[in-house]
This record gives sequence, structure tokens and C-alpha cells, in this order.
Amino acid sequence: MSVLRPLDKQPGLNTATILLVGTEDALLQQLADSMLKEDCASELKVHLARSLPLPSNVNRPRIDLIVFVVNLHSKYSLRNVEESLRHVDTTFFLGKVGFLITGGGRLSSHGGPAPGTHAADLRGPRARCLGPEPAVPAEEL
Repeated sequence: MSVLRPLDKQPGLNTATILLVGTEDALLQQLADSMLKEDCASELKVHLARSLPLPSNVNRPRIDLIVFVVNLHSKYSLRNVEESLRHVDTTFFLGKVGFLITGGGRLSSHGGPAPGTHAADLRGPRARCLGPEPAVPAEEL
């Protein structure tokens, strides 16, 4: 069992490997399937894990992005992510880690609309297909 480091292996040519970490297997599989259906110029590989650390005796490819999936209705889900974060090198957090929060549409104690209803209005980074075009248009830089 070891700490994941972003540059511990050489990158593959025109390939990207994403690691989805979360407690809900069906959701992770659905997310992986939808990502793999997208037409990309590069080869996309998606691996699933319930938690970190990953076994160190397995030969695995370089991981380019880690996505932690948190269910707002499960304390175990949040605790699992908190414990898994201890096994990720701090340099991964420079653009190679993301958090996907689920369950926000059903919050009963929230006074206003669910947090996700205005997500389209946000100007934050969005997941995109790896292709020849830049992820952020030059006019937005």
C-alpha cells in the first residue's frame, strides 16, 4: 500500500487514465460507462476503486486524474473520501484531483433550491474530452 504520486510513471502516448473513488459501485460504473461512450481523440481508461490506498503489488498505469465521489446522504461516503485523501500525494492537488458531489437535489433542510440547480451559471472548470482543441478557450484566459 502506497501513496499515489502523479509523476511516478511515464505517461502513455495519447492516453489518459482516470481513477474514480467512491462507495457507490453502481454510480461509479454508470459514470465510467458514460465517460467511455464519449468520442475522444485520445484513448481514455477508467479505473474504479472503493477506497485508497490501492494495492502496491498491482502493475497499474499512470493515473492522470482522481475523482472522489461523495454522496451527501451518506456519512460513510464522506468518511471514506477523507480517509482516502491521506493516501494521495499533495502534488496531485495541482489540477489532478476532482470531487463529484451527488445527492444534492434531495436536500430537505436546505432553504433554497438545491446547490446543483444553478451549476450552469458557474464559470468554474468543466470536465471535457481530451482532444486537440484547448480545454479553455483563449479568450477566457
